[in-house]
Amino acid sequence: MGVLKVGLVGCGKIADANHMPEMLSLGKNAEVTAMFDTKKGKAEALAEKHKLKPKFCSSLDELLKSDVDAVIIATPNLYHYEQTLQCLNAGKHVLVEKPMASSVAEADEMIDLAERKGLILQVNQSLRFSALYKKLAELVAAGEIGKPLHARCLRAATSSPDVGWSPGATWFVQKKYKGSLVTDIAVHMADLLQWCFGPVDTVMSQTTNLTHEVPDNVVALFRYKNGATATLELSWTFPIGGNKFEVYGRDGAILMTNDSFEIHKKGRKKPKVIKFASIKAVPNSHAVFAASIAKGGDENWKVGREALALCMAIIESNQEQKAVEPKMRKTTSKTSVKSPAAKKAIPAAKKSTPVKAVTAKAAPKAPAKKAAPVKAAPVKKAEPVKKAAPAKAAPVKKAAAPKAAAKNVPAKKAAPVKKVVPAKKAAPVKAAPVKKAEPVKKAAPAKKAAPVKAVPAKKVVPAKKAAPVKAAPAKKAVPAKKAAKKK
Repeated sequence: MGVLKVGLVGCGKIADANHMPEMLSLGKNAEVTAMFDTKKGKAEALAEKHKLKPKFCSSLDELLKSDVDAVIIATPNLYHYEQTLQCLNAGKHVLVEKPMASSVAEADEMIDLAERKGLILQVNQSLRFSALYKKLAELVAAGEIGKPLHARCLRAATSSPDVGWSPGATWFVQKKYKGSLVTDIAVHMADLLQWCFGPVDTVMSQTTNLTHEVPDNVVALFRYKNGATATLELSWTFPIGGNKFEVYGRDGAILMTNDSFEIHKKGRKKPKVIKFASIKAVPNSHAVFAASIAKGGDENWKVGREALALCMAIIESNQEQKAVEPKMRKTTSKTSVKSPAAKKAIPAAKKSTPVKAVTAKAAPKAPAKKAAPVKAAPVKKAEPVKKAAPAKAAPVKKAAAPKAAAKNVPAKKAAPVKKVVPAKKAAPVKAAPVKKAEPVKKAAPAKKAAPVKAVPAKKVVPAKKAAPVKAAPAKKAVPAKKAAKKK
């Protein structure tokens, strides 16, 4: 692929502070060739500042008709959903600002369309591409502080973004544009906490609209599936700003300062210090986006979708005044959560996708040691098998997926075959593909059926093409395909 041609929709503060610098960092591999903003002159001013000469468009339609390969959507929250769909339907790859949508239903519709079209959809969760936070997650995963116990994150400001960070951008604090402190800051910090501790089990929150029509103060408590907890404290109205990120484990703690990580350990007088300046840089969001377009991506939408689910859980918990579970999307990737800590704290989370190891493909290779054919012992009046589950069939091993207990596998103590079907000259039992199923040791009649003396096997009337005893259609529990659906 040659130079990646990118269109920019929305030329405000985030485009100036993040999208333009990161696009320029790609050098000759990518170029902003078209720009559009509803405010006249805004695109031209941004292009001049960054010394670009793109095509200036009067609408999104015009931009999409240009020769762009991909589009960056840097508009207010309300427009992310419909503009993303419009770009995907035009066959363009999309990098959309956080939050990716205003609801998980909208996000799923965006993802479904991208997957049908075979296009890359990525969310600009910019802190996920920060070398500092990546290092923090790696330290926790490496066991630097032992088993994770608790984390505390504080982000407080003395004003909302429309006053401080982006003066005049009032959409940040307006309901009609889907603005709020939750979708502005919690979308980043809740995601980073999950990066350290793994999947969230439940969320409890309290939000306050102190001086705005949208939440401007937030307190959230997260409980993770590995047993750890975390608190998230956010404000736009504090008298002084505050910035803390602390992670605690059984053996120590990691404190984030202005220029370093301090690692405190039990029995150690002085903390180990890792200066931020010593941490190796990682590819930024736009570099990953461009590489995914060139070489293929791996669910680039995933981090943004999960961050949105955490935000929606914060809002829902406050409304319902109870703990809620975030609505995560089922994934087809090999790991549902890329948090290194999750892999250590929750062994079952190592492979959270549908298990491929215990599927029907592998099952036929273990046909219960070629179970010997039932010699149809001449039973006088043998009754039909009630539930012909394989005798003492070993249950399929538990699928290595979170909480995947595979409870629909045959019962642990399958009842012995009490009454054998009068299969006269029955064909060998074609054992169902049960892994390591023990052979039917004795097909003798259950309940000590008396040996048949009166009717020798020679005089048994041949069954009319007696079908093989298809052992255990036992509620169709054996094929592991169904077990796999339970993540």
